[in-house]
Order: sequence, then structure tokens, then C-alpha cells
Amino acid sequence: MLNFTEILKIRNVAKFYDYQEKAIAEIDKGKNLIVSTPTASGKTLLAEYGIVRALNNNGKAIYVVPMRALASEKFREFEIYKNFGYKVVLEMGDMESLDVETLKYKYSRLNFDVLFATAEKLDAILRANVSLKNLKFLVVDEIHFLGSPDRGSVYEILIAKLRKNFPDIQILGLSATIGNTDELAKWLDASLVQSSFRPVPLTEIIETKNDLNAIVAENLPKGNILIFTNSKKRCQDLCGELSEMSIFKNINEVELSKEILNAVESPTEQCKLLTNFVKKGIAFHHAGLTNKQRELVEENFKNNKIKVIIATPTLAYGVNLPAHTVIIERLNRYTNKGMVEIPVLEYKQMSGRSGRPKYDKEGTVIIKANKAKEKHIREKYINGKPEDIESYILAEPNLRFHTLSLIPEISNVEEIIRFFDTTFGMFRYGNPEAVERNIINIISGLKDWKFAEEKNKKLNLTPAGNRINQMYIDPLTAERYIVNFLNISSQFGSYDDISILFILCTATEMPLLYISRGEEDDILGEFLSQENHRYLEEIGGDDYLEKFKTANMFNAWLSEKSENYIYSTFNAPPGLLHQKVEILQWLTYAACEIGKILKFPQIKQLMEMHIKAKYGIGKELIELISIKGVGRVRARALFNAGFVNKDMLRKASVDEIARILKSKKIAEEIKKEVEVI
Repeated sequence: MLNFTEILKIRNVAKFYDYQEKAIAEIDKGKNLIVSTPTASGKTLLAEYGIVRALNNNGKAIYVVPMRALASEKFREFEIYKNFGYKVVLEMGDMESLDVETLKYKYSRLNFDVLFATAEKLDAILRANVSLKNLKFLVVDEIHFLGSPDRGSVYEILIAKLRKNFPDIQILGLSATIGNTDELAKWLDASLVQSSFRPVPLTEIIETKNDLNAIVAENLPKGNILIFTNSKKRCQDLCGELSEMSIFKNINEVELSKEILNAVESPTEQCKLLTNFVKKGIAFHHAGLTNKQRELVEENFKNNKIKVIIATPTLAYGVNLPAHTVIIERLNRYTNKGMVEIPVLEYKQMSGRSGRPKYDKEGTVIIKANKAKEKHIREKYINGKPEDIESYILAEPNLRFHTLSLIPEISNVEEIIRFFDTTFGMFRYGNPEAVERNIINIISGLKDWKFAEEKNKKLNLTPAGNRINQMYIDPLTAERYIVNFLNISSQFGSYDDISILFILCTATEMPLLYISRGEEDDILGEFLSQENHRYLEEIGGDDYLEKFKTANMFNAWLSEKSENYIYSTFNAPPGLLHQKVEILQWLTYAACEIGKILKFPQIKQLMEMHIKAKYGIGKELIELISIKGVGRVRARALFNAGFVNKDMLRKASVDEIARILKSKKIAEEIKKEVEVI
């Protein structure tokens, strides 16, 4: 039996806040609970209380979050439970890389007391028919994320599935302040605890006179600063402006800047730019950074080596990164509808980063604005109410994706329809007749595509449909792959990497590169030079040029072009490139798995491409890249020196390898790897 007072001592908590006492009373009643309070107000302690209560009742708990960085952070916080003999497990890995049998084996042996997982990973685990026993407590962190158009439906389906499979499960939803928290509570038959309390009070200021440099100069002596702006380019431009201020002149973080530079195998101009800023104690933070670079920036902001971060709003939704002062430089952003104001919820998330518990007596938020906007900003953002969150689960792509996942456990069409009645979307919008028609049409489509079959009014997935479900891809993506990979060989005698990559980019999951007006003619000319351009245009749809540009970027990666070349040619910084390459790996693996079942003629080429995509190499380096410690640059250096396989390295001396790689230590490690014992 774990006494919660021990946890309170470890967390250095002397007493509960008023809202925490109310929430704990509801948890003790065994009721579902939604807690809606500002950022950094102590909600995680309530999750901890519920988890300990479940563990003491011989139960297990799951803590689900929307993002990997948050999953890692929460897992690290809860690793102390290992000291009490509990199994604390983190699941947030890639969707690809495991074959069917390994996947089944891995998840069938998933043994935990407390599981931390991203929403997508937990959904994938459930699709693998894992038997979860004694599950008594579910924490849904940032539950307002179910209002996200891109990923919210996964949160919603997870909650609905776990409520169906574990009718007695207790759910704790932790939410930022949103407009319709009461609706969420009613949907979950949950108690609602709301509070505006923050341990560190917040002062919100609209600044209409001083420029950004003056605001930073005034506030930096009080503590570190987070500045939010609306684009990656603006982040970098502001870094350049602020780094010239005299307040940064005496900072010289040389070692940290080198570490950030070396986080990428072949540093790009963006990496060098970041490095130069970090030397002065300032950094930008956006999707163009690699995971390692982001981690270094965040870690060194916390330890005060980096004094100022200029970020896009995504940082506000990620890890716990408080600052003394938050400056919101712009309250609008560019979208496909032009320049629009950000939501109030987004403002609240950004401003909530202000005020460091245990360090600051108050947090300060400064909104940079012109005088004419002052009244509007005060009414909308400071005194206004955050928006209601929507549900997107009933949108056709999401309905199709999740309907496929339900067939293995709910084989009756009427029961699938009834299942969707339990979702937040149906609770919020209703119209069961329209939803019923859509589900019936989707199931009919899955049968036409031969992903599902029906016998005696009982639905089953076909082998292809089952693998598509396990691979966690949209059935429409799978249908496009099947049609095009089977058709392309009948239309053309041969097929190059660009054609294969173009087909892979037809996936609904692939975020495509943007084409500016200035480059459209050049890309069109290059596209028209392709022998099979008519076919590619036909299958590419309205955005066939964006697909072509994205495929060309991947082809440059496979051709071992440097990250700097890809950045300058395609405007794809390392972080963006690595994100897209990760998606390409997953989709290529999915295509391989479907191809094995349906006998794609290109199966060998796809299997090779999966490895090539992972490492960014040509076909001839596949054997060398399998050696531990050999990346794309070292593999190419060895190959060009005549060491084209493991056997040749086995026969070479350490000194010969060291001369090529400029490192005796690495040469010795490679020799150990290739030696026959």
C-alpha cells in the first residue's frame, strides 16, 4: 500500500489548494472528473492522486497525452514509482519497424502498472488486440485537444473505446480553460471542477509604446523571457534583431553552441544561425529544429544558459517551459484564408507559460499592439472567454479511419453505429440518421476495396484490411497505393524512384511542401519533363505539383544530398525534413506490408526504399549502413574508399579504416561490429 503522503513529501507539497481538495473528494467517490484550471496550477498532482488510489486497489492506470515531448516529460516525473516496486512504462515509438508477429508478441507482453502513451500510440496498441486487465484509472491530459482538427478524433475514439471495454473505469480529464468544459463533463457523466486559481498570479499588459528591444531590456533582469510570434521566419528575424542588443554582449555560451551545431550530422545554414544566437544566450524554437536541438534549447532555457526563446505557438502546447515574462509579439497568423487572429484558447496557453512556480511571485504577460487595437485585445483576449471546442470524429476521413478499427471488435453494422452514438461528436451535434448513412456508405466502400467482408451479417477484416488497421493508415491511402502500385507496372515497363515517391506522397497522411508563385513555373517545367507526367498528374489530383516537389525533396534525401542542400533548395529545415522522412518511412513500410499480401511487383524496390528513406542513402550503401556507428556520411566515405561491404571491412586494419574516418576510436568500434567471432 502506497501512502500518498510519501508522494507529497517527494513533490515538496505542504497542503492542497482549494480546488485540489474539491477534486480529490470527487476522485474518492469514484466519479469521472473534468478539472479545468489555468496552466501551471497543479493539475498533475490530481492525476497522481488518482493513480495511487488505483494502484492501492490492485488496479492499473493509463496516462495519455497528445505529444511525444509531453509523454516523455510526464514519464520522467513518474519514474519515482519504480522505487516503490511499480512498473512504469512509456509507449510513444514509431508506427512502423515491427513485423506482424513481433508486434503481436511485443504488445501481448505489455506489462505495466502505469502506462504513459501518446494518443496515437495507445490507439495502435488497442488495434493490436492487447488484453488490458485491471485497468481502473485513465488520465486524459490536455483533454481539450479532442477539439484539434488534425488529431482530436484519436482522443475521442480512445475515450469511447476504453469506456466501452472498461465500463467501471474512472476517467480524469485535465483541461485548460475552454468555453464548453461543462459539455465535456456531461458527455463523460463527470463532475466538473473549475478554477481561475494560479499559484503564481498573472499580470497582463498591453504595450503600445515601447518597441520589443525596450521591453526585453526592461524585463530580462527579472528573469528569462519567452517571446511568441507567428512564423518560423519571424522567429529567426527577431532573434537577429535582439541579439544585437548590448544586454547580450557579455554572454558567450561557446560550448553549448557547439553542442547544438553538432546535433545535426551536416549542419545547415539554419543550424549555424541558431548556433550564433545561442552563443549570445538567445534562441529560436520552431518546427524547423530537430528533436535534439529542441531538447537542448529547452533544457538550457530552464538552467538559464539561454535567456530568451522566440517561438511559434506550438511551444505553448508542449513541454512545461515556464518563464518569468511572456511577450506575445503578434496575435495573428497567416492561413489559407489570409491573416486571421489567433484563438483566445491559444492566447491563454501562451500566457500561461508566464510565472515560474517556486521562483516568481508573479508572472507577466506583455502583448505588443498598436493603440487602435488596445480595447479589442482587452475585451477579446484578456477579459474574454475561450472558444468552445468542436468534435471532428464525424468528418468522413476520421469516420472512415476509425470505422475500420472497430470491425475486429464490433462485427455488427448496427452495433458500430451505436458505438458512435457514445462519442462527443454525437453528444454535441446529434443527427444520427446522417451519421448512420455515412457509416453504412463507409462500410460499403471498405467492402468494395476488399478491406472488409460480410457473411451472415457479420463483418470481418480481410488480411489486407487487418494489416492496414494495424499499420494505422487511412484506408483511402491504402486504396490509392493498391490501385497505383498495381497499375503503374502495367502502364510502364519500368519505374523510377520519383514515380514511387510520388505515389507514396498521395497518402492523406503526407504533409506536402508549399509552392510559392516564384517557383511554380520551374517546378511545372521539371514535372512536364517526366516521361509519365500525364499519369502522375491524373493520380495526383489538384495538388499534383506539391506532391511532385515533396517527392523531389525525398529523392534528394535518397541521393545523399546534404541537409543544407535540401534546406536551401526546398526550404525544408532539418526538423521539417526529419518529420517528413519519418512519415515517409512509416508509409513506405505500410506499402511494403500491403504489397506482401497483394503481391505488388515493386515489393523489392519498396523494401529497399524503406531502408534508404530511413538513412538517406543510395541502394549501394544498404549493407554498410547496417553497421552500428555508421551513418550516411561515414558509409559513403567507406564506400568511396573501396570498402563496399562488411567482408572488406573485416579484412581491413583498424588503421586503414581510421585514415578514412579520421577517428581510431570509431574504426575500432566498427571492427568489433564486423569481426566474425
